[in-house]
Amino acid sequence: MQDLLTSDQIKSYIRYLPEVQKYVSELEHQDLSWTTVAMVGKINNENMDDQLLDSIVETQTEFQHLRDRMIQELVGRYLNQATSEIQLKAQAAIDILIRNLFERTADVGFLATDDDLVAFMERDEVTEEDQRFIHQRIEEYVAKYSVYDDVLLLTPQGQVRAKLDDNNPVTHSHDPIIQEALHSDQEYTEVYRYSDLFPNKPNSLIYAKKIQSEQNGHLQTVGVLCLSFNLDDELDRLYPVLGSDETFAIMLLNDKGQILSSNSPQQHAPGRQQVKQPDGFEMAVRDGETLHYATRTHGYQGFHGLPWFGYVAVPSQVAFRDKSELKSLDVVIEQASPLYLTDLEEMNLKVSNLLLIVILNGKIISLKRDVKAFLPILDNFQSISRDIQEIFVRFIHHIHNVLVKTIQSKVAFSAALAVEIMDRNLYERANDCRWWALNSTFRQLLSEHNQGQTLTEKDTTRLCDILAYINQLYTVYTNILLYDRSGKILAVSNPSESERIGTVMPNPQDVSRCLRLSDTQQYVVSDFHKSELYEGGYTYLYHAAVKDWHNLDSNVGGIALVFDSQPEFKAMLVDSEPNYANAILNDVTSSVLIDRSGLVISNTSDEIEIGSTLNTPKEILDAEKGTNDTIFWQWDEKPCLVGYRVGEGYREYKNGDGYDHDIIALMFTAI
Repeated sequence: MQDLLTSDQIKSYIRYLPEVQKYVSELEHQDLSWTTVAMVGKINNENMDDQLLDSIVETQTEFQHLRDRMIQELVGRYLNQATSEIQLKAQAAIDILIRNLFERTADVGFLATDDDLVAFMERDEVTEEDQRFIHQRIEEYVAKYSVYDDVLLLTPQGQVRAKLDDNNPVTHSHDPIIQEALHSDQEYTEVYRYSDLFPNKPNSLIYAKKIQSEQNGHLQTVGVLCLSFNLDDELDRLYPVLGSDETFAIMLLNDKGQILSSNSPQQHAPGRQQVKQPDGFEMAVRDGETLHYATRTHGYQGFHGLPWFGYVAVPSQVAFRDKSELKSLDVVIEQASPLYLTDLEEMNLKVSNLLLIVILNGKIISLKRDVKAFLPILDNFQSISRDIQEIFVRFIHHIHNVLVKTIQSKVAFSAALAVEIMDRNLYERANDCRWWALNSTFRQLLSEHNQGQTLTEKDTTRLCDILAYINQLYTVYTNILLYDRSGKILAVSNPSESERIGTVMPNPQDVSRCLRLSDTQQYVVSDFHKSELYEGGYTYLYHAAVKDWHNLDSNVGGIALVFDSQPEFKAMLVDSEPNYANAILNDVTSSVLIDRSGLVISNTSDEIEIGSTLNTPKEILDAEKGTNDTIFWQWDEKPCLVGYRVGEGYREYKNGDGYDHDIIALMFTAI
């Protein structure tokens, strides 16, 4: 339970909680009845022991403590339910975005070293053919990495040499980011503001990097690459993931508390001041009739991006409403459960026993002293005791129901978050393999090799160096391999696996599928399998065809990316698991990724093995794409509330791109 609430706080929250108001009224009625009966008892106390009357007053005080504790507990549960939902959404909003933007920092660093872009920027004069070629190259890039809405190549003086968007009128720029990029040794420069580079947009999220060419053994800066990330489009896709309820205002704020984006722009327009100190929130707090919360990102692999905040605001009336939309699971929290309110039951038992002792002692004294007028008083106390017991039973059931719904809501949201993060991550993997397969050096050398020319040691070293540089930027792979039409490995990114060069790729069926790909938008993903390329562990390999230098309709080999599945998937699950105020719940929470056959792809439980088959209820395995729900599951002899979400892809990934492999995220919390 969270910190005790003050009486003023309780009163301020109770007005949003009709069920609590009902309990307060009933308990206050019992207290009043107690007081009334006790007063009548004092009037009729002839020949009665004064100590008995004192016991009645003392027992009433214990009842009042129980009453206050009951209300405190129930309001606290409702408050935890409301605040945790707000905090989860705000944290997810900024963390999912930052994960996406982390990928962009690698993109700009690698693309700035692309052979074709560098060669284009080296030229003092470019032909129309050069322009067409580089424009096609940029189009190919954005066809894969569809998160960008424009790409610019500029000279060090700010002249635009190439751009993706023909509707962008810029021909020359004085934006300071050009000089910042030219004089920076960092892998990227990141800004969000208005820029004359993209004058059609009120603000642009730009990633910039200088382009350098090796000339006479020295690096010469020949230009600047600028990538425009389509932030509005990305957030419009993200907001529905965080919930369809528009009464939750979800926003992205800058460090001044101004709105950068909102799921309700008509009510919360960009540029408006939303809060004064976005970094001043320890938890969701009330502001008038609203509960709100802002948070920084947890970061991803050391990247925290710009000083932005995820922010959620919701009317208190909405935040505290009953979660009637959640499926009724008819779950009972048994007394053996660590979640059972044992301390409250003990308090109730104490009050009941004290009152029982008062009644028994009173009846004994009444009979001994023949004070029959006091017996109706005792009968009234007995009636009060029965009423308190009946209220207490309903109260325990109600508070357990609130707890169940809180867990339900959290495991369902966390499952949706896990599969969303996974789909977004693997979208990038599909992009990577297709783009890197188009590297001109790869295409030229593999085309020559395909025509019968032997790759020299220098050629092999060059291929390995390029792959190693890529792998240095994109660290989610344990190895990246190039292979020819026979499946023979020609180069690797990981120097410790250089002995694989000259050997044949395992899983020839995947190699064959790759070599049959007909265009540059297609790719192949292996089954989730044990691979010798992953030290015998389970993983996915992403393949794309390397096209002939002179004929895009002909394949001369392929590229294979070995995804570091075990730590990457586990990190996704760990980052998605709900964080409960009750530490006991955190200790009994775990998560799993499975496919539609129940094959375990990743998990955070030591009791489940990757590659094993989880005996999963048919209701989950047969659920439609996008289904997000909860079930009660007696798993491994433990009663669990389980949230699940069936993945539905991200952007074009798994949505008409030829790859169909549904993954289901499961979030378990034992009760």
